[in-house]
Amino acid sequence: MSPVSSANFYRQDCRHFTGEKPCVPHKTEGVLCRDCPRYEKVEERVLIIKLDAAGDVLRSTSILPAFKKGNPRLSVWWVTENSSKPLLEKNPHIDVLWGVDPALPGLLSATSFHRAFNFDMGRKAAAILAMANSRVKKGFGLSEEGAVVPLEPAAEEWFGMGIFDTVKRANQKTYQYHLFRIGGLTYRGEEPQLVLTDKERAWAGNFAQKNKLSRFKKIVGFNIGSGGRWPMKRWRLDGFEWLAKQLKKKHPQTGVLLYGGPEERELMPALAKKLKGLCLPTGTENTLRQFASLVGLADVLVTGDTLALHVAVALGKRLVAYFGPTSDAEIDLYGRGEKVLPVRPCQCYYQNQCTQKVSCMDNLKEKDVLAAVERQLLAVGRP
Repeated sequence: MSPVSSANFYRQDCRHFTGEKPCVPHKTEGVLCRDCPRYEKVEERVLIIKLDAAGDVLRSTSILPAFKKGNPRLSVWWVTENSSKPLLEKNPHIDVLWGVDPALPGLLSATSFHRAFNFDMGRKAAAILAMANSRVKKGFGLSEEGAVVPLEPAAEEWFGMGIFDTVKRANQKTYQYHLFRIGGLTYRGEEPQLVLTDKERAWAGNFAQKNKLSRFKKIVGFNIGSGGRWPMKRWRLDGFEWLAKQLKKKHPQTGVLLYGGPEERELMPALAKKLKGLCLPTGTENTLRQFASLVGLADVLVTGDTLALHVAVALGKRLVAYFGPTSDAEIDLYGRGEKVLPVRPCQCYYQNQCTQKVSCMDNLKEKDVLAAVERQLLAVGRP
Protein backbone atom coordinates (compact mmCIF):
# COMPACT_ATOMS: atom_id res chain seq x y z
CA MET A 1 0.00 0.00 0.00
CA SER A 2 1.27 3.46 -0.86
CA PRO A 3 2.15 5.59 2.20
CA VAL A 4 -0.12 8.32 0.81
CA SER A 5 -3.22 6.21 0.18
CA SER A 6 -5.01 7.16 3.40
CA ALA A 7 -7.19 10.26 3.50
CA ASN A 8 -5.39 11.49 6.63
CA PHE A 9 -1.82 10.92 5.50
CA TYR A 10 -0.81 14.55 6.18
CA ARG A 11 -1.12 16.93 9.13
CA GLN A 12 -1.79 20.45 7.97
CA ASP A 13 -1.72 21.81 11.53
CA CYS A 14 1.99 20.94 11.89
CA ARG A 15 4.55 23.75 12.08
CA HIS A 16 6.63 22.12 9.35
CA PHE A 17 3.80 21.51 6.87
CA THR A 18 3.17 23.93 3.99
CA GLY A 19 1.67 21.72 1.30
CA GLU A 20 3.91 23.43 -1.27
CA LYS A 21 6.79 20.97 -1.02
CA PRO A 22 8.23 18.25 1.21
CA CYS A 23 8.84 19.51 4.73
CA VAL A 24 12.34 19.74 6.18
CA PRO A 25 11.98 16.72 8.52
CA HIS A 26 10.90 14.56 5.56
CA LYS A 27 13.75 15.76 3.37
CA THR A 28 16.40 15.33 6.06
CA GLU A 29 15.10 12.27 7.91
CA GLY A 30 12.62 10.60 5.55
CA VAL A 31 9.80 10.69 8.13
CA LEU A 32 6.12 10.60 7.10
CA CYS A 33 3.29 12.61 8.58
CA ARG A 34 1.26 9.74 10.01
CA ASP A 35 3.77 8.70 12.68
CA CYS A 36 6.23 11.59 12.50
CA PRO A 37 8.23 12.15 15.70
CA ARG A 38 8.85 15.75 14.58
CA TYR A 39 5.16 16.65 14.51
CA GLU A 40 4.58 20.04 16.15
CA LYS A 41 0.98 21.09 16.38
CA VAL A 42 0.34 24.82 15.92
CA GLU A 43 -2.30 26.12 18.30
CA GLU A 44 -1.93 29.84 17.65
CA ARG A 45 -0.82 31.89 14.65
CA VAL A 46 0.45 35.43 15.10
CA LEU A 47 0.97 37.84 12.22
CA ILE A 48 3.62 40.55 12.46
CA ILE A 49 3.77 43.37 9.92
CA LYS A 50 7.01 45.34 9.96
CA LEU A 51 8.00 46.59 6.54
CA ASP A 52 10.72 49.19 6.94
CA ALA A 53 13.26 50.58 7.49
CA ALA A 54 15.71 47.67 7.38
CA GLY A 55 17.34 48.59 10.70
CA ASP A 56 13.96 48.88 12.39
CA VAL A 57 12.93 45.53 10.94
CA LEU A 58 16.01 43.90 12.41
CA ARG A 59 15.71 45.44 15.87
CA SER A 60 12.04 44.46 15.97
CA THR A 61 13.11 40.80 16.11
CA SER A 62 13.79 41.38 19.82
CA ILE A 63 10.09 40.77 20.43
CA LEU A 64 10.11 37.26 18.98
CA PRO A 65 11.57 35.38 21.98
CA ALA A 66 9.01 37.09 24.21
CA PHE A 67 6.16 36.01 21.93
CA LYS A 68 7.42 32.44 21.89
CA LYS A 69 8.25 32.22 25.61
CA GLY A 70 5.86 29.89 27.39
CA ASN A 71 3.98 29.17 24.16
CA PRO A 72 5.95 26.64 22.11
CA ARG A 73 2.93 25.95 19.90
CA LEU A 74 2.82 29.54 18.64
CA SER A 75 3.54 30.08 14.94
CA VAL A 76 4.86 33.49 13.87
CA TRP A 77 4.21 34.80 10.35
CA TRP A 78 6.11 37.96 9.37
CA VAL A 79 5.44 40.29 6.43
CA THR A 80 8.19 42.71 5.41
CA GLU A 81 9.52 44.50 2.36
CA ASN A 82 11.35 42.18 -0.02
CA SER A 83 14.50 44.26 0.47
CA SER A 84 14.49 43.48 4.21
CA LYS A 85 13.74 39.75 3.96
CA PRO A 86 17.40 38.69 4.05
CA LEU A 87 17.74 40.14 7.56
CA LEU A 88 15.00 37.81 8.83
CA GLU A 89 16.06 34.65 7.02
CA LYS A 90 17.26 31.75 9.19
CA ASN A 91 15.58 33.26 12.26
CA PRO A 92 14.33 30.23 14.22
CA HIS A 93 11.45 32.20 15.74
CA ILE A 94 9.86 33.00 12.35
CA ASP A 95 7.85 30.16 10.84
CA VAL A 96 6.61 31.91 7.68
CA LEU A 97 8.36 34.90 6.10
CA TRP A 98 6.63 36.83 3.33
CA GLY A 99 7.64 39.85 1.30
CA VAL A 100 5.21 42.27 -0.29
CA ASP A 101 3.92 40.02 -3.07
CA PRO A 102 0.87 40.10 -5.40
CA ALA A 103 -0.36 36.90 -3.74
CA LEU A 104 -0.18 38.45 -0.26
CA PRO A 105 -3.82 39.64 -0.07
CA GLY A 106 -5.11 36.15 -0.86
CA LEU A 107 -2.78 34.52 1.64
CA LEU A 108 -3.78 36.89 4.44
CA SER A 109 -7.51 36.64 3.78
CA ALA A 110 -7.52 32.84 3.55
CA THR A 111 -5.30 32.18 6.58
CA SER A 112 -6.80 32.49 10.04
CA PHE A 113 -4.69 34.39 12.57
CA HIS A 114 -5.39 34.57 16.27
CA ARG A 115 -3.64 37.93 16.59
CA ALA A 116 -2.23 40.41 14.07
CA PHE A 117 0.20 43.22 14.85
CA ASN A 118 1.25 46.11 12.64
CA PHE A 119 4.26 47.90 14.10
CA ASP A 120 4.64 50.34 11.18
CA MET A 121 3.10 53.81 10.98
CA GLY A 122 2.69 53.58 7.22
CA ARG A 123 -0.39 53.35 5.02
CA LYS A 124 0.90 50.32 3.15
CA ALA A 125 1.50 48.39 6.38
CA ALA A 126 -1.86 49.50 7.81
CA ALA A 127 -3.60 48.35 4.62
CA ILE A 128 -1.93 44.94 4.94
CA LEU A 129 -3.25 44.69 8.49
CA ALA A 130 -6.73 45.53 7.20
CA MET A 131 -6.52 42.53 4.84
CA ALA A 132 -5.49 40.12 7.59
CA ASN A 133 -8.06 37.52 8.65
CA SER A 134 -7.81 38.12 12.39
CA ARG A 135 -10.34 39.17 14.98
CA VAL A 136 -7.61 40.75 17.12
CA LYS A 137 -5.64 43.54 15.45
CA LYS A 138 -3.15 45.74 17.27
CA GLY A 139 -0.73 48.52 16.45
CA PHE A 140 -1.64 50.86 13.61
CA GLY A 141 -4.57 50.65 11.21
CA LEU A 142 -6.42 52.84 8.73
CA SER A 143 -9.26 55.22 9.48
CA GLU A 144 -12.24 55.71 7.17
CA GLU A 145 -10.40 58.76 5.85
CA GLY A 146 -7.41 56.63 4.88
CA ALA A 147 -5.17 57.99 7.61
CA VAL A 148 -2.94 55.87 9.85
CA VAL A 149 -4.31 55.72 13.39
CA PRO A 150 -3.42 53.87 16.61
CA LEU A 151 -5.79 50.98 17.29
CA GLU A 152 -5.50 51.07 21.07
CA PRO A 153 -4.03 53.22 23.87
CA ALA A 154 -0.81 51.16 24.00
CA ALA A 155 0.11 52.48 20.54
CA GLU A 156 -0.72 56.13 21.19
CA GLU A 157 2.62 57.14 22.73
CA TRP A 158 4.65 55.88 19.76
CA PHE A 159 2.05 57.37 17.41
CA GLY A 160 2.52 60.78 19.03
CA MET A 161 6.27 60.50 18.54
CA GLY A 162 5.71 59.76 14.87
CA ILE A 163 3.65 62.85 14.13
CA PHE A 164 5.10 65.43 16.56
CA ASP A 165 8.84 66.17 16.62
CA THR A 166 8.50 67.78 20.05
CA VAL A 167 7.16 64.52 21.49
CA LYS A 168 9.89 62.55 19.69
CA ARG A 169 12.61 64.76 21.13
CA ALA A 170 11.24 64.49 24.67
CA ASN A 171 11.13 60.68 24.60
CA GLN A 172 13.64 58.89 26.83
CA LYS A 173 12.46 55.31 26.29
CA THR A 174 13.95 52.77 23.93
CA TYR A 175 12.37 51.60 20.71
CA GLN A 176 12.06 48.15 22.24
CA TYR A 177 10.08 49.53 25.18
CA HIS A 178 7.52 50.98 22.81
CA LEU A 179 7.53 47.90 20.57
CA PHE A 180 6.83 45.55 23.46
CA ARG A 181 4.12 47.83 24.81
CA ILE A 182 2.29 47.74 21.50
CA GLY A 183 2.76 43.97 21.50
CA GLY A 184 1.16 43.70 24.93
CA LEU A 185 4.42 42.63 26.55
CA THR A 186 6.98 44.01 29.00
CA TYR A 187 10.48 44.65 27.67
CA ARG A 188 13.09 42.88 29.78
CA GLY A 189 16.20 43.39 27.68
CA GLU A 190 15.45 40.86 24.96
CA GLU A 191 17.93 41.23 22.12
CA PRO A 192 17.42 41.24 18.34
CA GLN A 193 18.68 38.25 16.38
CA LEU A 194 20.56 37.98 13.12
CA VAL A 195 21.47 34.37 12.38
CA LEU A 196 24.44 33.92 10.05
CA THR A 197 25.10 30.53 8.48
CA ASP A 198 28.39 28.66 8.68
CA LYS A 199 28.81 29.29 4.96
CA GLU A 200 28.37 33.03 5.42
CA ARG A 201 30.85 33.14 8.30
CA ALA A 202 33.30 31.15 6.20
CA TRP A 203 32.85 33.66 3.35
CA ALA A 204 33.81 36.49 5.72
CA GLY A 205 36.65 34.34 7.02
CA ASN A 206 37.98 34.02 3.48
CA PHE A 207 37.91 37.81 3.18
CA ALA A 208 39.87 38.06 6.44
CA GLN A 209 42.40 35.46 5.30
CA LYS A 210 42.84 37.04 1.88
CA ASN A 211 43.53 40.42 3.47
CA LYS A 212 45.69 38.98 6.29
CA LEU A 213 43.59 40.41 9.11
CA SER A 214 45.25 37.97 11.50
CA ARG A 215 48.24 40.34 11.61
CA PHE A 216 46.13 42.65 13.77
CA LYS A 217 45.31 42.07 17.41
CA LYS A 218 41.97 43.85 17.13
CA ILE A 219 39.77 45.24 14.37
CA VAL A 220 37.86 48.54 14.42
CA GLY A 221 35.20 49.08 11.78
CA PHE A 222 34.14 52.48 10.46
CA ASN A 223 30.67 52.51 8.96
CA ILE A 224 30.75 55.67 6.85
CA GLY A 225 27.19 55.33 5.54
CA SER A 226 24.06 57.08 6.70
CA GLY A 227 21.23 55.50 4.69
CA GLY A 228 19.13 57.37 2.19
CA ARG A 229 16.35 58.73 4.36
CA TRP A 230 18.37 60.88 6.77
CA PRO A 231 21.56 61.96 4.95
CA MET A 232 22.42 64.43 7.72
CA LYS A 233 23.25 61.49 10.01
CA ARG A 234 26.54 61.04 8.10
CA TRP A 235 29.71 62.05 9.95
CA ARG A 236 32.40 64.02 8.15
CA LEU A 237 34.92 61.99 6.16
CA ASP A 238 37.72 64.08 7.63
CA GLY A 239 36.51 62.96 11.06
CA PHE A 240 36.98 59.33 10.03
CA GLU A 241 40.31 60.21 8.46
CA TRP A 242 41.58 61.80 11.67
CA LEU A 243 40.28 58.91 13.76
CA ALA A 244 42.01 56.28 11.59
CA LYS A 245 45.35 58.12 11.74
CA GLN A 246 45.13 58.49 15.52
CA LEU A 247 44.27 54.82 15.98
CA LYS A 248 47.18 53.74 13.83
CA LYS A 249 49.49 56.10 15.70
CA LYS A 250 48.41 55.06 19.19
CA HIS A 251 47.41 51.44 18.48
CA PRO A 252 49.52 50.24 15.55
CA GLN A 253 48.40 46.63 15.98
CA THR A 254 44.75 47.59 15.42
CA GLY A 255 43.32 47.17 11.93
CA VAL A 256 40.67 49.45 10.44
CA LEU A 257 37.91 48.25 8.09
CA LEU A 258 35.63 50.58 6.12
CA TYR A 259 31.97 49.66 5.71
CA GLY A 260 29.28 51.17 3.53
CA GLY A 261 26.66 50.50 0.90
CA PRO A 262 25.91 51.55 -2.68
CA GLU A 263 25.48 55.17 -1.61
CA GLU A 264 29.14 55.17 -0.53
CA ARG A 265 30.56 53.74 -3.75
CA GLU A 266 32.41 57.02 -4.36
CA LEU A 267 33.07 58.04 -0.76
CA MET A 268 34.72 54.81 0.36
CA PRO A 269 37.48 54.77 -2.30
CA ALA A 270 38.06 58.47 -1.71
CA LEU A 271 38.57 57.95 2.02
CA ALA A 272 40.74 54.89 1.46
CA LYS A 273 42.93 56.88 -0.92
CA LYS A 274 43.42 59.63 1.65
CA LEU A 275 44.38 57.09 4.31
CA LYS A 276 47.00 55.49 2.01
CA GLY A 277 46.86 51.93 3.25
CA LEU A 278 45.85 52.69 6.85
CA CYS A 279 42.46 51.05 6.29
CA LEU A 280 40.87 48.28 4.26
CA PRO A 281 37.60 48.90 2.33
CA THR A 282 35.12 46.03 2.53
CA GLY A 283 33.24 47.10 -0.61
CA THR A 284 29.95 48.83 -1.27
CA GLU A 285 28.10 46.25 -3.38
CA ASN A 286 27.73 43.45 -0.85
CA THR A 287 24.36 41.83 -0.21
CA LEU A 288 22.75 42.51 3.16
CA ARG A 289 23.89 39.17 4.53
CA GLN A 290 27.40 39.59 3.14
CA PHE A 291 27.51 43.03 4.74
CA ALA A 292 26.43 41.52 8.07
CA SER A 293 29.05 38.77 7.75
CA LEU A 294 31.75 41.37 7.22
CA VAL A 295 30.55 43.41 10.21
CA GLY A 296 31.08 40.22 12.17
CA LEU A 297 34.84 40.63 11.61
CA ALA A 298 35.04 43.84 13.66
CA ASP A 299 35.70 43.90 17.39
CA VAL A 300 34.41 47.48 17.69
CA LEU A 301 32.18 49.27 15.18
CA VAL A 302 32.01 53.06 14.88
CA THR A 303 28.70 53.99 13.29
CA GLY A 304 25.85 56.42 13.19
CA ASP A 305 22.18 55.57 13.70
CA THR A 306 22.01 53.24 10.69
CA LEU A 307 21.40 49.63 9.69
CA ALA A 308 25.02 48.82 10.56
CA LEU A 309 24.35 49.76 14.18
CA HIS A 310 21.47 47.29 14.44
CA VAL A 311 23.46 44.57 12.68
CA ALA A 312 26.31 45.02 15.15
CA VAL A 313 23.91 44.94 18.10
CA ALA A 314 22.33 41.73 16.83
CA LEU A 315 25.79 40.16 16.38
CA GLY A 316 26.85 41.12 19.92
CA LYS A 317 29.55 43.55 18.81
CA ARG A 318 30.95 46.44 20.81
CA LEU A 319 29.83 49.80 19.51
CA VAL A 320 30.67 53.47 19.45
CA ALA A 321 27.47 55.03 18.16
CA TYR A 322 27.33 58.72 17.33
CA PHE A 323 24.11 60.69 17.05
CA GLY A 324 23.06 64.03 15.64
CA PRO A 325 19.59 64.64 14.15
CA THR A 326 18.03 61.39 15.44
CA SER A 327 17.11 60.05 18.87
CA ASP A 328 19.86 58.41 20.89
CA ALA A 329 17.41 57.56 23.68
CA GLU A 330 15.62 55.04 21.46
CA ILE A 331 18.77 52.96 20.95
CA ASP A 332 19.61 50.12 23.32
CA LEU A 333 23.26 49.04 23.09
CA TYR A 334 22.72 46.27 25.65
CA GLY A 335 25.73 47.30 27.72
CA ARG A 336 28.17 46.70 24.88
CA GLY A 337 29.05 50.22 23.83
CA GLU A 338 28.60 53.91 24.32
CA LYS A 339 27.00 56.85 22.60
CA VAL A 340 28.77 60.01 21.46
CA LEU A 341 26.70 63.18 21.11
CA PRO A 342 27.54 66.60 19.64
CA VAL A 343 28.59 69.31 22.06
CA ARG A 344 25.44 71.24 21.16
CA PRO A 345 22.10 69.49 20.52
CA CYS A 346 20.74 69.28 17.00
CA GLN A 347 18.42 72.13 16.00
CA CYS A 348 17.09 70.36 12.88
CA TYR A 349 15.71 67.28 14.58
CA TYR A 350 14.58 64.62 12.07
CA GLN A 351 14.87 66.91 9.07
CA ASN A 352 16.44 65.88 5.76
CA GLN A 353 18.47 69.08 5.43
CA CYS A 354 20.37 71.11 8.01
CA THR A 355 19.20 74.72 8.49
CA GLN A 356 22.13 75.81 10.68
CA LYS A 357 25.47 77.34 9.70
CA VAL A 358 27.24 74.67 11.71
CA SER A 359 25.54 71.26 11.75
CA CYS A 360 25.32 69.02 14.79
CA MET A 361 27.57 66.50 13.01
CA ASP A 362 30.21 69.22 12.67
CA ASN A 363 29.90 69.64 16.44
CA LEU A 364 30.74 65.97 16.98
CA LYS A 365 34.24 66.02 18.42
CA GLU A 366 36.84 63.61 17.06
CA LYS A 367 38.58 63.31 20.42
CA ASP A 368 35.32 62.16 22.04
CA VAL A 369 34.91 59.44 19.43
CA LEU A 370 38.53 58.35 19.82
CA ALA A 371 38.26 58.14 23.61
CA ALA A 372 35.12 56.02 23.27
CA VAL A 373 36.80 53.69 20.76
CA GLU A 374 39.79 53.21 23.07
CA ARG A 375 37.52 52.34 25.98
CA GLN A 376 35.65 49.81 23.88
CA LEU A 377 38.87 48.25 22.64
CA LEU A 378 39.91 47.71 26.25
CA ALA A 379 36.51 46.14 26.93
CA VAL A 380 36.73 43.64 24.04
CA GLY A 381 36.52 40.15 25.45
CA ARG A 382 34.97 41.23 28.72
CA PRO A 383 31.41 40.16 29.68
